[in-house]
Amino acid sequence: MPRKIGICPTKNVSFLLVLCAALLLQCGANGFEKAPDSAAAWIKKGQALMAQNDAAAALSAFQSALALDPKSAEAEDDIGFIMAATNQPAEAISHFERAISMDAALHSAHYHLGVICWMSKQPERAIAELETAVRLQPGNGEYRYRLGAAYNDLNRLPESVRELAQAVKLLPDNGDIWNQFGLARQRNGDIAGSVEAYRRAVELQPTNADAHNNLGLALVSTREPDAAIEQFKRVIELAPDNTMAQVNIGFAYLQRADLDKAIAQFKAVLAGHPELAIAHYDLGVALKQQDRLDEARKELARALELDPDMADAHYTLGIIEWQSGEFDSTVEDMRAAVRLRPDYGQAYFMLGTALKQKGDLDGAVEALRQAIRLSPEDPGPYNTLGQVLRKKGDEQASKEAFEQGARAKARIDEQSSNLLHKNKQ
Repeated sequence: MPRKIGICPTKNVSFLLVLCAALLLQCGANGFEKAPDSAAAWIKKGQALMAQNDAAAALSAFQSALALDPKSAEAEDDIGFIMAATNQPAEAISHFERAISMDAALHSAHYHLGVICWMSKQPERAIAELETAVRLQPGNGEYRYRLGAAYNDLNRLPESVRELAQAVKLLPDNGDIWNQFGLARQRNGDIAGSVEAYRRAVELQPTNADAHNNLGLALVSTREPDAAIEQFKRVIELAPDNTMAQVNIGFAYLQRADLDKAIAQFKAVLAGHPELAIAHYDLGVALKQQDRLDEARKELARALELDPDMADAHYTLGIIEWQSGEFDSTVEDMRAAVRLRPDYGQAYFMLGTALKQKGDLDGAVEALRQAIRLSPEDPGPYNTLGQVLRKKGDEQASKEAFEQGARAKARIDEQSSNLLHKNKQ
């Protein structure tokens, strides 16, 4: 079951906090003894006031700058910043647009517009503006960070990894960026790389509970459950009410095959939080592994009552139904699993297997071909497809399916042999 990893910073940090660091870099003045006499001076004063969190006075200063120079793109950008920081997104967007119309090369305006569009749920426009900001100032780590985080949230994973790799080079001491880099690498299938990134994040930010949790989940994936449990316990030290960390400890016990401890942990969590679907699911998986199928079925059904869109719960329940000879129910749950997750190769495999058992050979062929398309390295669907095609009387296609299955198994055996040889060296 996929665990929740990380929090996209562009969705959970106020616009003021997201942009304040950039504004502080622009600001060097601490105040003026006399009123500024130029637009540039008013802008400098406004930025100093903004750094002091005096938004009203800063807005007045930027408006004074614009009165002196109506074509000041920088003043329009700064006014837009204040509009955004004071929760006036429509007005902010208008000012950023005017700034860009005056100076299309003003990278900060593109960046600010990208962030406010992202927060206003305009992802396509946000990406376009953030990309422009990065193109105009490729050495700005903050710009690359926000673009990479947005790519990550949109599941554009290779692009996210690319941008965040540049961001950590430019801002190597920023723990938030390392944490986000770990998320991107983990979601892109680079588990070892994600562990490296998360370790760097917790080194830089020892009190970042999110990074500790992400590191723990990555360590579970690399079959280091004991180290993972240490990370989850650290999360609880930092945030005692973090129920997901409690669930994740049980998940680590489950991966360690310490089923009694896993079951005890999940039951303890559910005693205080019976509404947690993921805990019911994990408890169901642990009970299934102990062959306590009736209890497992009850927990999985409860998980689906709480979260009907939990594809893995449908799949696991379908496996129990298969073991019990309930093939109609197996088909129903496997269809639900693939409807919820169209790339669920194992569920397509089990759907095809159940349809074969029911005598629906055409349906089985369709499901098994989908399983092969999604998981071409798995020999199982090929072999089952070969059996179905033989029943249908298509001997040539059956032979080809069995041969493909044999080649897939040979590749797996070769990889296992190479790994064993490598470990002996």
